[in-house]
Amino acid sequence: MKKILFLLALAALLSGCNDNRIRIRVTNTLPLDRTAETVEIGTAVLAEKMPGFDPSELVVTDSKGNEVPSQVIFEGQPEPVSLIFQADVKANADAAYFIKKAKPAAYETRAYGRFVPERMDDYAWENDRIAFRIYGTALIEKDGPSNGIDVWIKRTDKMVIDRWYADYLAGKNTYHDDNGEGCDCFKVGRTLGAGAMAPFVNDSLWLGINFKSHETLDNGPLRTSFSLTYPQFMVNGVMVSETRTFSLDAGSQLSQVTEEYSGLNEEFTVAAGIIERPEGSVVPMPDGSGAIAYRLDGGTNGITYIGTILPAPGTEVTEKSDHLLITGKYIPGTPLTYFTGAGWNKWGFDSDQAWIDYLSVFSQKINSPLQVTIE
Repeated sequence: MKKILFLLALAALLSGCNDNRIRIRVTNTLPLDRTAETVEIGTAVLAEKMPGFDPSELVVTDSKGNEVPSQVIFEGQPEPVSLIFQADVKANADAAYFIKKAKPAAYETRAYGRFVPERMDDYAWENDRIAFRIYGTALIEKDGPSNGIDVWIKRTDKMVIDRWYADYLAGKNTYHDDNGEGCDCFKVGRTLGAGAMAPFVNDSLWLGINFKSHETLDNGPLRTSFSLTYPQFMVNGVMVSETRTFSLDAGSQLSQVTEEYSGLNEEFTVAAGIIERPEGSVVPMPDGSGAIAYRLDGGTNGITYIGTILPAPGTEVTEKSDHLLITGKYIPGTPLTYFTGAGWNKWGFDSDQAWIDYLSVFSQKINSPLQVTIE
């Protein structure tokens, strides 16, 4: 009798534990393990499944009951649109996660970005692997126009943007030198820099200028994202407007970039590109990867690897105007998303092959995203 009562009590306990949580099945269809990869679930779906849904009280746990860091995503809207967390799933396998109503812990910031008016209107963003920046209009008078992407290589998983800027502006040191955590040893100038995009019409690149306005959409702990609006610029005799939306998740070497153009009413070619320098060389990528790769030898600053992936049909690789380019088609009214970023031989990428492998796997993951089922 005691055994029966114990089993009944245990069943009731387990049933109670499941009352306020839903099960998430994450499926990996690739023959490779996927570690700390972002999973995204719409809040509208969660609201349907969870009585008393409150986006400020959502906790994700793994199959062992351990809390998994998560983030409610707003995308600049007044109400949340999704919940993200990072899953580990073995090759050709499933993994179980749970979402319940509870107060989440304070998670370490692993993705961060902000507008930097004290440094001539930069916008800088980073995660626990890499950092980037892009230029606002205040810098034009000093350095001329540039809408390319800059890279800050780093070898620390801590956030460095605020401290590097503060030390630089205070005259303590310069982030152009490696002070043990990394540096900005990449020069952009009047180029696409490390993977910016531009219209590629009549076999010519048409470059815009520095962004005129910005909006921070989300800001950590797992994802930082923002939108930039640019002044109109000329493309083959037509004035064109441009908006770029950037997103960077924890653990990723690559930012996601979504381009939107208006002004040209017919399909046209665009190119994402990497500036070529005398101290650099092209890193050949396998056919079908949809990616380009480049290495820059920075002397004592080591080797910086740049990579850009355009996951669209009909892409082509070419070299033009001192750039390594990957081209594709832009359909008016349809945002175009691609990925660009960098790595460093002093932190994780000790050979060309290591960078090739990273980009190749990243491309596979884009084309075969994790499948999410709410059970």
